[in-house]
Amino acid sequence: MRLLTLLALVLLGLSAQAAEKLKVVTSIPDLADLSRRIGGDRVEVQSICKGLENPHFVSVKPSHLVAMSRADVFVQVGLSLEVAFVPGLLENCGNARIQPGRPGFINASDGFAAIDIPGQVDRKLGDVHPQGNPHMNLSVEGGAVMAANILKGLCAIDPAHKADYEARHAAWTRELEAAQQRWKKLGEGWKGRKVCVYHQEHAYLIRGYGLVTLGSVEPQPGIPPTPASLASLIATLRKEKDVCLLAVAWARRSELEEVRNQAGVTLVELPNMCAGLPGTESWIEMMDLLHKRLAEAFGPQKGT
Repeated sequence: MRLLTLLALVLLGLSAQAAEKLKVVTSIPDLADLSRRIGGDRVEVQSICKGLENPHFVSVKPSHLVAMSRADVFVQVGLSLEVAFVPGLLENCGNARIQPGRPGFINASDGFAAIDIPGQVDRKLGDVHPQGNPHMNLSVEGGAVMAANILKGLCAIDPAHKADYEARHAAWTRELEAAQQRWKKLGEGWKGRKVCVYHQEHAYLIRGYGLVTLGSVEPQPGIPPTPASLASLIATLRKEKDVCLLAVAWARRSELEEVRNQAGVTLVELPNMCAGLPGTESWIEMMDLLHKRLAEAFGPQKGT
């Protein structure tokens, strides 16, 4: 009897401990990884996207609304990346804790210097984002900004555990600094290498490493190519040598194969979020794979 009583108390204690965890919902798995790393055993995290989706076109499911309705914290990238699904979820989840302006809402791109801010917003120009290119999760500098905003948000909503969050963030930052040295070394000599893209996910890396973009399969962001636009792109690429076509899992394979086969370019599949490809469970691992695949596609550096 005494043993059963002790067991019941233990189970009650574990249940209470689990109930105390902050329920965190994120828009993409990159933010889920960073939330777990900084939140530790204080958080219970789930992501709406799983890693292979086009974040501009995510179908909302009833399970997403349930998760949002129960969340203590919601984390988004921002910069209009999730405009297709997050506003509707926030409006319909019935959860005041995670609305913009409340402590439970974290915008992970706050303070990030976006590129490609349009001079005008016109739907004729495609999927234009008024705040600039929203794919900051694929920027070498983006991880630190996202992590800092998550740290700030968790400390604000749960100040009693601020020291624990800060310690975890400091440990992750040390890992990031080591990773950045790896990426810098891999990227030496990439300046001037020629690429073609499918979408605009990797614009930050392209600019950061001085790559030269010769064209895009999408004639405008988010606009599918036409036979005429593909023919024009292929004609341009045929005039060049050693071109890499950068694409992600959601890109239409038939169009990628057509460009590769007719233009003679090297097709390079890159991640656009964590957890989509094997070996990309964390944001740092995802960026490691991205750099590794680019390095393999570009081949040995001159002088090595």
